[in-house]
Amino acid sequence: MTDKILDSDWHVRSIDDVAKALETSLNDGLSTQAATARYAQYGYNELSSDNGPTWIKVLLRQFVDVMNWIFIALGVVSFVFEDYPTGSMLMFIAVLNLYLSFSQEYAAEQTLAALRNLSSPMAQVIRDGREQSIESREIVPGDILLIKEGDSIASDGRLFNISNLEVDEALLTGESVPVQKQLIVLENADEPLGDRVNMAYSSTIVSKGRGKAIVTATGMQTEIGKVAKKLSDAGDTDRTRLQKSLNKMYIALMIAAVICVIIVLASVKFDADYDIGMYAMTAALSVLPAGLTTVMTVTLVLGGKQMAQQKAIVRKLKCLETLGSVTNIFSDKTGTLTMAKMVVIRFWTLDEGYFYVTPKGLAPEGDVYRTKDLSDDSVNAMNGELVDKSNISETVKQLVRCSALCNMSSIFRRDESTTISIPENEKAGDIKTEIEETTESDDWIPSGAPTEVALQVLAHKFGMGKPQLTAMGWELLAEYQFDSTIKRMSTLCRDNTTGEAFVFTKGAAERIVPMCTNVGNNSQHILETVEKLASKGLRVMAVACRKMDPADMVDLPPADQMHKRFVREDVESNLEFIGLTGIYDPPRAESKQAVSEAHQAGISVHMLTGDHEITARAIAKEINILDEKTMTPEEIDKLVMSGPQFDALPDDQVDKLERLPLVVARCSPETKVKMIQASARRRNIAAMTGDGVNDSPSLRIADVGIAMGKNGSDVAKQASDIILTDDNFATIIRAIAEGRRIYQNMQRFLLYYWICLAALAIVVLVCLAVRDPTDMSAAPLSTLQMILIYVAITPPAADLSTQAASPTVMQEPPRPPTESIFNREILLDTFVYSIAIAIICLVTFLVPLYVLSDGVGVGAPSCDTNYQEGLCDAFYRARSSMLIAFLFGSIIVMIHVRSYRRPEWNLAGIKRTLRSKTIIGTFWFDVICLVLFMYIPQVAIDGFSMGPCTWEWGLALGMDIAFIFFGEAYKAVKRRFL
Repeated sequence: MTDKILDSDWHVRSIDDVAKALETSLNDGLSTQAATARYAQYGYNELSSDNGPTWIKVLLRQFVDVMNWIFIALGVVSFVFEDYPTGSMLMFIAVLNLYLSFSQEYAAEQTLAALRNLSSPMAQVIRDGREQSIESREIVPGDILLIKEGDSIASDGRLFNISNLEVDEALLTGESVPVQKQLIVLENADEPLGDRVNMAYSSTIVSKGRGKAIVTATGMQTEIGKVAKKLSDAGDTDRTRLQKSLNKMYIALMIAAVICVIIVLASVKFDADYDIGMYAMTAALSVLPAGLTTVMTVTLVLGGKQMAQQKAIVRKLKCLETLGSVTNIFSDKTGTLTMAKMVVIRFWTLDEGYFYVTPKGLAPEGDVYRTKDLSDDSVNAMNGELVDKSNISETVKQLVRCSALCNMSSIFRRDESTTISIPENEKAGDIKTEIEETTESDDWIPSGAPTEVALQVLAHKFGMGKPQLTAMGWELLAEYQFDSTIKRMSTLCRDNTTGEAFVFTKGAAERIVPMCTNVGNNSQHILETVEKLASKGLRVMAVACRKMDPADMVDLPPADQMHKRFVREDVESNLEFIGLTGIYDPPRAESKQAVSEAHQAGISVHMLTGDHEITARAIAKEINILDEKTMTPEEIDKLVMSGPQFDALPDDQVDKLERLPLVVARCSPETKVKMIQASARRRNIAAMTGDGVNDSPSLRIADVGIAMGKNGSDVAKQASDIILTDDNFATIIRAIAEGRRIYQNMQRFLLYYWICLAALAIVVLVCLAVRDPTDMSAAPLSTLQMILIYVAITPPAADLSTQAASPTVMQEPPRPPTESIFNREILLDTFVYSIAIAIICLVTFLVPLYVLSDGVGVGAPSCDTNYQEGLCDAFYRARSSMLIAFLFGSIIVMIHVRSYRRPEWNLAGIKRTLRSKTIIGTFWFDVICLVLFMYIPQVAIDGFSMGPCTWEWGLALGMDIAFIFFGEAYKAVKRRFL
């Protein structure tokens, strides 16, 4: 095969020619070895993109940060005034800040890209004679691609097998109406893309049906690749509300910085020299937090990485904030609250009554007993009549045939090289389920929707699975897929040994029974039996059939034309009722605990399911969505509805309900949309789970859309904010807890920043009253001291952003979404702590200044640029004293704000502090810097404009110790009165 072949006009060639040209088999696909070789020849199935985390883009973004330009400007000014130590340090800090911001953000971008890759779609192909699930990027030309409703087609391909297939190609052609595909050979090589009805194209969406195609082009060779167009997940617009707020706040702080500069200059009537200029710059720096936006971005990305480790892949960072505000979770039942490991344990017919099937997981083994009623199954198994599976009635045979043939699933042993039957799905949008765990009884692997797998296993237990029936001569002529609006599925099959053809139908009993002609007066009895089975927590499916008129089965059209000859409405009429099957799907062991945790966190859990109302009620009680201990039977009745009942209510009546229903049975995608809209009108914050293509509207309008990673369609995943890789409800609760932790940590490190900066701003402005002999203001901190403070407070702030969640994080009510990140308590903390730190700094600055100078204060003019020994010593030592107090005080602040009210200076808190590498590292960094910069004369005087301390150490440390007690007393007051 050559590259030139990939440019061929596949739509004008026959299937055999295409298969020959691409050296592939329609039945077995490519071998693993052939596929590996083609990776090297054609590369991976990826579109080239310049949207990735290229280092040059990230680097250029750093130059937008105002802080870098301020450092550079200060450095240039210092050089102009021949202050080379300060200028050199400022330029070094500017370069260092740029590098650190770049390295952190680039690492964050790479992490985010990796998270997006985790949510990349999977594709179903046939390789080595068996169906496999692989990443879309691993598809190569010649692969046999399987597509179905809800799929985003992974590559270009020539269709050779279809079942009622329609594809939405609006992305490629602009045509809003889905294209119905046909198995024909076109004549015109220049046929427009939209008219190439025998082709499937990459990135288009299967809106109906299923099919198989030979992959003809991948990556940039696809039609979508040729026009360099691509569906992207989340880009630069994926900014969180908090990030946008911080950007606005940065602008406000820039204005505040300008005001501070004006105040400083105004204090000397704008008659400024170099010292005053540096004072003004110090004042400006005191309100500008360096690196804040970088820390925020890194926090969010690391939070997304942490959630991925907990099996929740974040597609949009903005949902991390919203998670902390979730008040209602609207969850599917099957596979989310339950295990999705379904097994038929009961079936029932009108003539013979109840049967019990011993469950053995996915293994097609087990005995069948005829029982009198639905009492305890183990008792029935021992006392019931053992059924000879080789000698069963015609009714039971038809029930088993329908289970096998009205079914697109398969099961196979893990070590088998070929599947037992062709895998397809019942549910619109479901991808193939591959359960990797070994069952208790044997090593069997399912392929298909869980309900269909359960029915297929039942048929195999009777030796009448689809492979056996196919070997006996049964042939599938047409399939009428499961439709969530009519809740049924049908197949048209023919027994080639007898020539007889049958329609086999399965679905919801209330939809099937009215279509049957043989129930007579038994319809009520059938529906009562449905309720009895459902009350045991079983998913009940009715099965029916109709024998086709032989005259209708003459001169059959091609497979892709069967639906025109046999219209669904006609096929699914005049049916003959066969019986009922009861499928058990056990709740996940962790679901009950997860629901309880949600209730403790003030979150209401709603179960939306396609099951019968009584089945849904039984499962909801089992996992405590409906709590019989705290709810009366009347309350439970009000909180359980069917989808049609809820849909029939006008919006104003829904809004008058005391509570939205906790359980909605027979739920349709439209019901989910209406439920989300009703929740939004109540100003709730809703998380919605979904898996099918029809769930995408509700996922999009929900505040947090959650798609299923195992059983979710590509369309559902693309519409979601989060993808659960394990389809587990408990993962949602973990994700919410993680979202709350992330938000709490953002509050903590912002609180820490603002306490430190507000205290500095207060000190700088108050000290405008400190004058030298020429009546010029003397800055309490030099520019290099301010830079040292920036460096010293950054690690504790970053550490606060990665703190573990508080013990009560899931015992608190959801945070109101409109609540500012600076709530009442945080504003109070900022005010109290910053005033306290400011007082400590002022005391440790003013006391040495006036004690050492005998009340004179600053003894000489322009001490920063013209140090005079003796006259400037008190001023320099006062600066050192305040720097000691502030650096160690900032560590104490960090420890205080780890929790808003819980003591942090008790024995447990001290142990936690001593285990913190960040706190210990920052402490020793501060000590070393203070010793070096204070006691090396040239560095102290010429660089940092400060002097060596003696007794001032005791003053500064004493004030900091007093601050420890003050902080603990303040928390005690809050615990008592707030």
